[in-house]
Amino acid sequence: NIVKETFLKQEWNIGSAHVLAMLQDAGILTASEFILSLACPDLTQQIMNDLLETEYSLLAHLVKFAFKDNHLSVTLTKLLQECFSGLLNDLKDNPNIIPCNYLAELKAYLPSEELALVRNEHLQLLLMDPDQSGSLDEAIREQDRWRTELEEIKDTVLGSMLREVLPNGTCLLALLKKMLDSCGIISLKYALHLMRSLSKRVGDDNDNIRAMKEWMKTLFTETVATGLKSKLQLMLVLAREICSANQHVLGSYSVWYKQTIGEMKYGGMKKDQFLRMLEMLTEILPSETNLEVLKAHSTIGISAPIRCNEYVLNYKQLCRARIAELHTLYTQVDANGSIIIDD
Repeated sequence: NIVKETFLKQEWNIGSAHVLAMLQDAGILTASEFILSLACPDLTQQIMNDLLETEYSLLAHLVKFAFKDNHLSVTLTKLLQECFSGLLNDLKDNPNIIPCNYLAELKAYLPSEELALVRNEHLQLLLMDPDQSGSLDEAIREQDRWRTELEEIKDTVLGSMLREVLPNGTCLLALLKKMLDSCGIISLKYALHLMRSLSKRVGDDNDNIRAMKEWMKTLFTETVATGLKSKLQLMLVLAREICSANQHVLGSYSVWYKQTIGEMKYGGMKKDQFLRMLEMLTEILPSETNLEVLKAHSTIGISAPIRCNEYVLNYKQLCRARIAELHTLYTQVDANGSIIIDD
């Protein structure tokens, strides 16, 4: 076909995507044929990036072809993954680097099953970013700052895409549990953001609320049973995110802390487990930067087993010392409890 051959020989430019869409509609040349014919990786990446910004019918065709069971689809799937991954990284640096949310645009071209696969691919890429995995110590320390950062980009293209990839509650909870239990790479920053988004969205959805409460109870049980600080840290950051987003789920953080930590001795906890919990809370203190959290920890009573009151008093005194230390190190704290460093 002369038209096809002519197009394949032409240099890719601003109007090329529109022409390719016309050729695809006419049954002359499909997007998958064209992409797979390219020999230059840089050009392939450039064209793939262009398709994320315009002519979404072409992108939809590539997605459909990638899910077919043949050797060429494997190549195309890899190209799409690299393209999506690269763009997500760029969006984290500049949340409006592309003009609109292509995931939303694809709704007009893809059936729900394939759309769900694309969303899930983005969700996995978002959560498995090795450059933003971070530690639980960092999550305790930076949680308020992360929350503020992501709140500021809610009206950007990245913010729109984050809402688009959010699955239903049970699916998200299952995914986060699986990733966190595997101890593999996970971006805690985005995991907490998605948890926050889900918490805001549950409303009166009793199934999701029940599932979130059960996860918190399970984490507490695992913390007590294993004595692992990482379990406690995870429980704390999740509880703080949920409580700050929607008090209908767990109550305020103070209420949750009182019921979970303040009354933990009534759950059949042994003395050594109780002391280990206080020890872990103490180990976390150097990472604590939220004054409201520290105030709750320093003032809320913790019912102690016999001859353990002094350990509770010591922990609360250390909380007050940490508050004093932060007041000394920093001069201002904003309304969210986030610390602003005085240069």
